[in-house]
Amino acid sequence: MPAALQPTPLTWLLAFLPILALTLLMLALRWGGQRAGPAGLAVALAVAWGWFGAEADVLANALLRGVLLSVPVLYIIIPALVLYHVADAAGGVRNIGWSVSAMTKNHILQLMILAFGFTTFLQGVAGFGVPVAVVAPLLVGIGYPPVEAVAAALIGHAWSVSMGDMASSFQALLSVTHLPPHDLGVKVALLLGAAGLAAAVSIAHLHAGWSAVARWPAVVIVLAAAATAAQLLLAWLDLWVVASFGAGMLCLLVGFGMARLPRYQGPSRPPTLPPKPEERRVRPVLPPEGGRRMSFHLAFAPYYSLIGVVSLATFVPAIHDALHAWRLEVALEATVTRLGVSVPRQVWRLAPLGHPGALLLYTAFLGWLLYRLNGRWPGKQAALLRRTFREAGPASVGVVSLVALASVMTASGMIGVLADGAAAQTGRVFPLVSPLVGLLGCFITGSNTASNILFGAFQAEVGGRIGVGPVLLAAAQSAGGALGSMVAPAKVLVGCSTAGLGGREGEVFKRVAPYCAVQVLLVGALAWWLAG
Repeated sequence: MPAALQPTPLTWLLAFLPILALTLLMLALRWGGQRAGPAGLAVALAVAWGWFGAEADVLANALLRGVLLSVPVLYIIIPALVLYHVADAAGGVRNIGWSVSAMTKNHILQLMILAFGFTTFLQGVAGFGVPVAVVAPLLVGIGYPPVEAVAAALIGHAWSVSMGDMASSFQALLSVTHLPPHDLGVKVALLLGAAGLAAAVSIAHLHAGWSAVARWPAVVIVLAAAATAAQLLLAWLDLWVVASFGAGMLCLLVGFGMARLPRYQGPSRPPTLPPKPEERRVRPVLPPEGGRRMSFHLAFAPYYSLIGVVSLATFVPAIHDALHAWRLEVALEATVTRLGVSVPRQVWRLAPLGHPGALLLYTAFLGWLLYRLNGRWPGKQAALLRRTFREAGPASVGVVSLVALASVMTASGMIGVLADGAAAQTGRVFPLVSPLVGLLGCFITGSNTASNILFGAFQAEVGGRIGVGPVLLAAAQSAGGALGSMVAPAKVLVGCSTAGLGGREGEVFKRVAPYCAVQVLLVGALAWWLAG
C-alpha cells in the first residue's frame, strides 16, 4: 500500500464513506437498492477522484469492469425468475405443497420437507425471497401458525443462499475476488454445511422445543445430513450452479421416502400427551378440487427438466463444447492511480449459450411446453414476462451499481485501506468475526449477492494481511451473508406480507434472531479453527 494511503483514521473514514452512505440510505431513509446503489456509487466516485487519486481513465475503466462483471449475475437472476414463474403460473408450486401435507401428518417431517428441503430447493433455482414467499403461505395453508410459518421458512432457506439461485451469489463473489473457484466453493459449502445442520435443529426447536428434536432425531439429522452432504459433494465437483438445487432435491427425495414409512405417517406428538401451545394447529385450508389439482410429478416437471438440461450440458462433452464454442470477450486494460494503486489487465469472458442463465431459459421453455401439452398452461406468456422484468428491474439496477461501487473502491485503493485497518485492529482473531461482516452486508442490502460484492474483496485483502488464506475469509463472508438472509428486513417483509402478517414483522424477527446468532457464531468458530 502506498505511503499516502496508510490507514490513518481520516483515510479509513473516507474509504468507508461509500459503504456508510449506502447503509444510512437503506436503513435510515429506507431506500431500496435501485436508489441507494447509484447514490453510494456517486459517493465512491467522488471520494476516489478527490482523495484517492483516481483520474478519469481509472474511474471509466472501473465502471466498465463493474458493468461487465454484473452481467453474469443478472444472466442468472432473470432466467431463474422466468423458470419460477412458469411453474407458479401453472399451479405447480402450490400442488407440491398440497402433496406434502397429504403424505404425512408428522409435523416435524412436514416442516423438514417444506421449511428445510423445499426452501433449499427453491433457493437453488430462484432468489429474491421466493422460497420464503412461497413456503410461508403453504405452511399457513396446511395449519401452522403464521409467525412460526414465516420464521421456519426464513431459517430453512438461509443456509443454501450462497449456492442458490444457480450460484449467483457465489458467481458475484468470484467476480470481485478472482479466487480459485474450486477451493472457494468447497470452503463455502463446508462452512454452510455446519449452518445447515444447525438450521434443521432450529426448525424443530422452533416448533416444539428440544422435545421435538429428542422425539424425532432421525428426521432432523438424516434430512439435514443428506442436504448438506449433497451440497458439499456438488461443490467439490465444481457443480456450484446446482449445489443448492441438488441439496434440496435429495432432501425432498429422502423426506418423501421417510413419509412412506408407517412410523412417520401419524402425528409427531403421541396422542396420550396433550399438545404444546406451539403444536396446536389451526384449521387447514384444503386444496381446491378440479382443474387446479395435478400430480406431484407433473407439478415438479420443470425441475426434472432442469436436472436433465444441466446434466447434458455438464457431462456430455459434445454438448458442452458446442454450447461454449461462442464466447464474448472484452479486454480490460491495467490502470494506475496517481497514488500508485494498480489493477492488472483482465479479459472478461462469457459463453452466452452455455452460461447457467441459458440453461435456465432452456428449462423454462421445456417446463412451459410440458404444462401446455398436459393442458395446464393458463396462457399467460406475456404477463409472465412482464412480471419477471417488473420484479427484476429494480434489483438489476441495484446489482449493477453495487458491482460498480465495489470495482471503483478496489481500483482506487479504498478496499486496501479498509483491509489494512481491519487487519491492524483484529489480527488473527478476524476469522471469528468475518461472518458478521457478511451478515451486516446482507442486513443492509437484503441480498447475499450484494453483500459479497461489497465486502468480498475486502475480506480477501484482510486475509492476505493477517496471514490467513483469502479463500477461507471470502467463504466466511459468503456464509455470513447467506445466514443474514434470516434477519434481513427485506426478507422478513416478504414473508410477512405473503402470510398475512403485515405489521407483525417485529414478532418474526424476535423468533428468528436467536437462531441466526447461534449459526453465525458457529460458522465464525469453524472459520477461526480452520484458520488456526
